[in-house]
Amino acid sequence: MSDRPFVRQLIRLAARLTGRPHRQDIWPGLAIDRASGQVTWRGSQLLTLLPFAAIVPQGMPLIAVVGSGPSVADQDLTRLPPRTAILLNGAATLAATIQPLAVMVEDERFVFRHMAMLANLPRDIPLLLSPAALRAMAERDSDVLNGRRVALIDNLTKPVNQPRRKLSDSALDAVLTRGANGVALSHDPDAGVVIFGTVALSAVQVALAAKPDRILLVGIDLTNAAAPRFYETATKSAPSGIVAGLDRILGGFAIALRSAQAQNTTILCASPVSALLVLGIPKTKILS
Repeated sequence: MSDRPFVRQLIRLAARLTGRPHRQDIWPGLAIDRASGQVTWRGSQLLTLLPFAAIVPQGMPLIAVVGSGPSVADQDLTRLPPRTAILLNGAATLAATIQPLAVMVEDERFVFRHMAMLANLPRDIPLLLSPAALRAMAERDSDVLNGRRVALIDNLTKPVNQPRRKLSDSALDAVLTRGANGVALSHDPDAGVVIFGTVALSAVQVALAAKPDRILLVGIDLTNAAAPRFYETATKSAPSGIVAGLDRILGGFAIALRSAQAQNTTILCASPVSALLVLGIPKTKILS
């Protein structure tokens, strides 16, 4: 059974049939003006989007990208310096014990399952949201977004208010680093990111653009996608699509590693079971 409400499934189907897949994320009710950053919900002003640099500063010593893999249960996240961690999806629960840099949510289904988790986040924690996640939050409780700092995770191939396009489009040459087999990464997240089916790679694109000294990957396991996430139980866990897309995901991380090396950013992995270790990303422990 899908976590997406039936009416949302119908909207997605209609958008695909009409050739306007970018509309499914914001309709009905949400309007985003990419030029001004103004976001309205059901005709009323909701918020003004910020550039990523206003939330993820340039040149930080460390940015930690914290996923929700089972290995997080064995990690001491309190050792991370304050305001260095981008918490992905259910890792938002860690905001109760650490001071994160931001919380990132890309899949609207996570909002449908866990709106209460997001609603309980302190107002000073910025959100990095896809159009679909932003619309889902506004539908559930738009007051949660009032006064919140938000940056938009736009999809380069299905951008808001624009036609669908391919990653091979020459118009994207200025914002993409391309690799083999059609895999690419964006180095300008304000223009959009390449979506891989794992929010971790969207976060890595944001982190790389900020050019920190180090990027620490925590809870990005990829090897145990069938197991419950660290905040779930065996009887209440959502399905994962990571296994089916693992080859492309690893290709994306391989480009990220090369891009990091080119800009003198070190990528490290704190998950002892991560599939990323086969790419040559060094294993480490979380150090204060």
